[in-house]
Amino acid sequence: MKYENLLSSFLYFTILLMYPAIAGAQTNRAACLDGKENNLCTGMGIIDGPWTLEAWIRRDENSRKEIEVIFGGGEYSDLRYADNLPLVIRNGRLHSTQANLWSASVLDNEWHHVALACDYSHMYLYLDGSLEDSKKITRSIVVGALGINMKAGMAFAGLLDEVRIWQSALSLHTLREWMCKPIAPLHPGFKTLKGYYNFDEEAGSVFINRVGKGIQPFHIRNYRVNYYSNAPCVRTVPNDNNRFAVTPQQELFNAVVIESEWDTDQGTIGDPILKLRIIVSGQNNPLSLTALKLDLSETSSLGDISQIHIYSTGDKARSAVRRELFGGGRKPEKIMEFKSEEGAFTLHPGVNYFLVTADIKEKAAPGNRIKIKVPSFSLDYAPHIPETSGDNPAKVITPKGKNYLKQLDWNIWHAGRHLAENGVDRIIDLIRAADADIVTMQEAYGSQKVIAESLGYHLQTASQKDNLALFSRYPIRELPATESLKSNPGVIVLPGGHEVLVNCCWLRYSYNPEYTGNYPDEGHDPGIWVAEDSIRPLIDIRNIIEKDTRSHLRPGMSAIIAGDFNSCSHLDWTAGASSFHYGYGPVPFPVSRFMQEEGFKDSFRELHPDETLRPEGTFAVIYNQLQYNRIDFIYYKSDKIKAVNSRIIRTPHEIDDVWASDHAAVMTTFEISGALNPLKNK
Repeated sequence: MKYENLLSSFLYFTILLMYPAIAGAQTNRAACLDGKENNLCTGMGIIDGPWTLEAWIRRDENSRKEIEVIFGGGEYSDLRYADNLPLVIRNGRLHSTQANLWSASVLDNEWHHVALACDYSHMYLYLDGSLEDSKKITRSIVVGALGINMKAGMAFAGLLDEVRIWQSALSLHTLREWMCKPIAPLHPGFKTLKGYYNFDEEAGSVFINRVGKGIQPFHIRNYRVNYYSNAPCVRTVPNDNNRFAVTPQQELFNAVVIESEWDTDQGTIGDPILKLRIIVSGQNNPLSLTALKLDLSETSSLGDISQIHIYSTGDKARSAVRRELFGGGRKPEKIMEFKSEEGAFTLHPGVNYFLVTADIKEKAAPGNRIKIKVPSFSLDYAPHIPETSGDNPAKVITPKGKNYLKQLDWNIWHAGRHLAENGVDRIIDLIRAADADIVTMQEAYGSQKVIAESLGYHLQTASQKDNLALFSRYPIRELPATESLKSNPGVIVLPGGHEVLVNCCWLRYSYNPEYTGNYPDEGHDPGIWVAEDSIRPLIDIRNIIEKDTRSHLRPGMSAIIAGDFNSCSHLDWTAGASSFHYGYGPVPFPVSRFMQEEGFKDSFRELHPDETLRPEGTFAVIYNQLQYNRIDFIYYKSDKIKAVNSRIIRTPHEIDDVWASDHAAVMTTFEISGALNPLKNK
């Protein structure tokens, strides 16, 4: 037996070593979780019934925890009305916590199919295609994480595969029919599939949700519980589940159009407009992309665009691969059809990305819309209609030139450490793509030097390990700060001599309760939020204005106060917008009222005054239950500068990649009155 085990181990590791050489082939792989540091965050948030959770699991034979989480809520999921531990292993038995459902037997370390379903009256617990327990009860659930909830103490150790999250209650018959094969479009519940993770791609910072689309696609963020740790993140291994059959014949799984939510500057070459993500299963008789149709009829003026391009960019959203298809760029038309006259593009198993870009003319009209749709595409000359999400505000053209100043504000979340790979590089890439003249940053925590050096910006920060960092294309004259954790003021002199006092700030958050992460819960008294804000963030912003701003302002000098205010805005939380805030509103938040009384304008809300049409939030946008909580602001006070464009950015420039922070970024373009010299490096 000892020699057989040695031989098995040798063969297993030989396969692992050989795998990179055959990475192009589709194989059945599973996620391998260590039960300690691994954190698979989907951010999916609250799901109301009906719903179904299912997965294949194989426990580590050495795992002996009282509770091992299979589906957990993740951060900000401790809510009274929703279960954030819907499916776990407790003392070896499959268990649903709040419904108190149990499997009859203890799970061994072999592969098992587990499922939990909720219809309009009952919940059902399934194991290996058999009903184990049921109860007349229904629950909302939070499924923001896989294999963990919020702490390592309950983390699952073992293998995880074929995770499926449905917005419908699947029958036992359907579970039995499909549990041993990949999901396909002919599945009776396919349209209700909310999350599908088969872990067959190469492990990295991201695992794709194969049905993900839009601003919040619920792709898995692969990182660590302790983000300062260098411990390995989740990896994938060959799946030895002999009950599960991989589909050999290549067929279309789905196709989704994902639009960029970024605005575009005048004169931008190769601006990413959208990606078409085509996923195919199987590898025998591969399919080919033979045609792609574009609809530009909703673009304000085709004269704003010089050319349209289509590229293949490989199997990852973040990719340096760019192969132009269909013979090169073309002048825009209302309806365009690209065909494979120079040869069809053969799809590879799994994910295939196709990027549509536009070259924007130097004199394109600011404020005009750039809107492109994909009505259809063809595989082997058979037409298909892709899915769309339609949740992005329209991309518009922003002005660029000597009389404009662009500012980006962003809390980068512990220096970008919440991604398994290259977190700081992603921060740098985003700032470079934003092409901002001024950047106010919170939670820099040691990343500021490499960011400044990589971008060639001037930097002001209290220390290289401090919270706040102020970056600028132009020299910064430092001003004294009363508290460096909260305030980082400086004067930036623009070409032409106009001075702008900029303060990069961070205010204390209310923690009794910490409502910015807990407001989805029921039973809050907003009066307590206002009272708590009045003794923490309101005191901080008063000090910043009175001690670090007023005394340094000279006549005619503009002032910009930007940062993480850790307090919401009364302009957002109105009676009319209460549906976005779980029924709360109006709420007279004191910090935003104070800024308004001091004569400062909220640049985003100034340009988007209807809070019901533009309800976007900034914290914490990677969790679906926290989409409309705006606590990051660019305020300004001036008779020399005026906001002409403002955008909340929640997705990377690399369309369909995961966002590097828990905060969205805010970007505002200002018009400066008077003739100035051209901005450098533009």
